[in-house]
Amino acid sequence: MVVYKSDDLVNWVPCSTALTTFTGDIWAPDIVFHNKRFYIYFPTLNGKGKKTNMVTWADTPEGPWSTPVDLKIGGIDPEHVVGEDGKRYLLLSSGALYPLSDDGCSITGEPVRIYKEWEIPEEWDIEGVSMEGLNVKKVGEYYYLFVAEGGTAGPPTSHMVVQARSKNIMGPWENAPFNPLLRTESRNEKWWSKGHGSIVDTEDGRLFMIFHAYENGFQTLGRQTLLRELVQKEDGWLHLKEGVISLPVPDHLIC
Repeated sequence: MVVYKSDDLVNWVPCSTALTTFTGDIWAPDIVFHNKRFYIYFPTLNGKGKKTNMVTWADTPEGPWSTPVDLKIGGIDPEHVVGEDGKRYLLLSSGALYPLSDDGCSITGEPVRIYKEWEIPEEWDIEGVSMEGLNVKKVGEYYYLFVAEGGTAGPPTSHMVVQARSKNIMGPWENAPFNPLLRTESRNEKWWSKGHGSIVDTEDGRLFMIFHAYENGFQTLGRQTLLRELVQKEDGWLHLKEGVISLPVPDHLIC
């Protein structure tokens, strides 16, 4: 599990390796900075081949990273969340929110399901509902929830990102009236199966969504990582800034 760093969200260089021992297959992890410490939450397999979630921590991204701690809960796509009361939680792809200890290294209670998937129109060509990749970002008085739906494979129009908001991490969550926020609408587009968006903010206050997609005609390259800027409009919702998606060439690849 290689940790990369960047000062512009385009050029990335490796700075450390978070794991020194084999834990099994790893799915989408979540890296977070909280109380002057970095944490990586990741789903993997325990010694018996059963799916679980683990956490490792470090004081700097360069490491050294701690021995991973087994949180002993299943599910995928963990997301670290801090409530309005300062308490820590782990949100999984099912919409289940688990309370975390103050040090973030153990589960302290039973989960609460805080979100049920946005209903996808029946006529859309998708793989399935497949809710996953939940990501939370606090902007102003609202928590904004971004959810991947539609399936990561299947037809080009399957994957998408929907948006909901709430003033309380426990909900209720209001779905954006213009959902989905991001989706491939035609196989003629350059980028297929756009989805799984995570929101990051920059030092100057701008918001960006990092997501993945297949490039039309180049599926054998796998899913590529893309970037779109978000803006908050008068309706209070976050919208994609107008413009086409481009794939910047990192400086170290320019000949």
